Amino acid sequence: MLRLGAMLRLGAGALLAASLLAGCSLLPATPHSTTYDLGPPTAAPAQGKTLPRLRVLSTDGPSWLDGSAIHYRLRYAQAERLQPYATQRWIMSPVRLFDERLREAVSARGELTWAGDTQAPALKVDIVDFEQVFDSADSSRGVVQVRATLMRNGIIGQKTFTAEQPAPSADGAGGVRALAGSTDAVIAAIIDWVATLPVR
Repeated sequence: MLRLGAMLRLGAGALLAASLLAGCSLLPATPHSTTYDLGPPTAAPAQGKTLPRLRVLSTDGPSWLDGSAIHYRLRYAQAERLQPYATQRWIMSPVRLFDERLREAVSARGELTWAGDTQAPALKVDIVDFEQVFDSADSSRGVVQVRATLMRNGIIGQKTFTAEQPAPSADGAGGVRALAGSTDAVIAAIIDWVATLPVR
C-alpha cells in the first residue's frame, strides 16, 4: 500500500512538472493589449489673434466612438466595413481625448471659462469621423472630420473641418500617430476660424 501511494504521488508530481514545462498550457492565454493617447501635440501652438473668453461644451461623436477601440477601414478591400484593432486601444474614448486636446488649445490662445458662464460664447464640436483608412495594404492615413459651432443667443457660425495625415506604419501604432496629427490640424483650424468670427 505504501509503495502504491508513493507511486501515485510521484505520478501526480510528474504530471504537474510536465504541465509547467509546457508553459502552463492548461491556463487560457490572454492577448497582450497596448493602449495609446494622442501624445504631445505634433504641431507648435497656433499663433494669431487672441480668442475671446470662451466656454467649450462637451465634444460629441457617433456611438461607435463611445468605447476605446482604435478603428480602421480597408478602403481597398472592404470599404463598407469599419473594424477595431484586437489588441490596440485608446486609453479612453477618442471623443474625450479630442475634447481634452481642444480645451488645452483654446486656453493657450485665450481665456477658457467654465461651461455655466453664459455671458461667454460657447464652442461645440461634433466628431463626424475618426478612423485610420487603408488605401492599400501598406499605405494608410488618419482621417478626422468634425463640425464646429460657435453660439451665443443663437448660432454665430458653423463649419465642417477635415484633416488627413499619412500613417508612418501600416498598423495601429501608425494609425495613432496619424490620427494625433490630424486632430492637432483640425483643432488649429477651428481656433483660427473662431478668431475671425464677429464675437462681441
